[in-house]
Amino acid sequence: MLALPMTPMTAHLLQPADYAVLDLETGDAPPSEVGAAISAWNPPKNWKPETVEAKRAERAEALNGKAALLDASPILCVALKTDRMAVVLSGMDASSPEIPGGLCLPCGDEKGLLVALRSVLEATTTPDTILVGHNLLGFDLPKLRNAYLRHRLFLPAVLRPLDGAGRQPVFDSMREIRYFSMENSDERFISLETVARVLGIPLPKQVISGAEVPRLHREGEYAAILVYCALDVATTERAFLLMTGEAADLE
Repeated sequence: MLALPMTPMTAHLLQPADYAVLDLETGDAPPSEVGAAISAWNPPKNWKPETVEAKRAERAEALNGKAALLDASPILCVALKTDRMAVVLSGMDASSPEIPGGLCLPCGDEKGLLVALRSVLEATTTPDTILVGHNLLGFDLPKLRNAYLRHRLFLPAVLRPLDGAGRQPVFDSMREIRYFSMENSDERFISLETVARVLGIPLPKQVISGAEVPRLHREGEYAAILVYCALDVATTERAFLLMTGEAADLE
């Protein structure tokens, strides 16, 4: 099983993080927001009424099935792992369930999670810290930025989308794995499980998948979500270290 060593956040008082691996899990957006997304769809004017209704129904079904991917979907937890420390921030409630080998910091709700994450990032990262994640550019970063602004919170410096020389360095394993696999070189969306298989990273026996997180949240299975998030960030870190040649076991 992938190790999740947790050290105090004071580990970066003298030495900033070389890299920071991020992963987050989301719940379903409120029904009102799903409805608003459905209503916002505008079909081409030359479509026949029956085509419009059929396509609208298809869109409604798709959005209801992917309510956890909308901008309004709540961030339930964020796992953060650097070269010196790791933490899982929970925005689901005020409890702190035991996570094998891990440290969970309860933040109460989504806004509390964002404020805590900002404090940790500001204390541990610099403009040179590499942000690492799987589908980081397509999901995690825009999701976090949107959430900060929804709550009218200023962004942590490392999450600000600056251009040119001011842009934070990013390593997205979904994009980088194509340089290590002929089979997946033309794939646009590649799962973290596929990345692990290509790189020979053993995965723990997981009883859930990311698609199950919204259901688990509704059922109050918070600990399972936190463990899943922590394991994903550990797998992503391992993939990053292998692909950049920084893994300690490389000869």
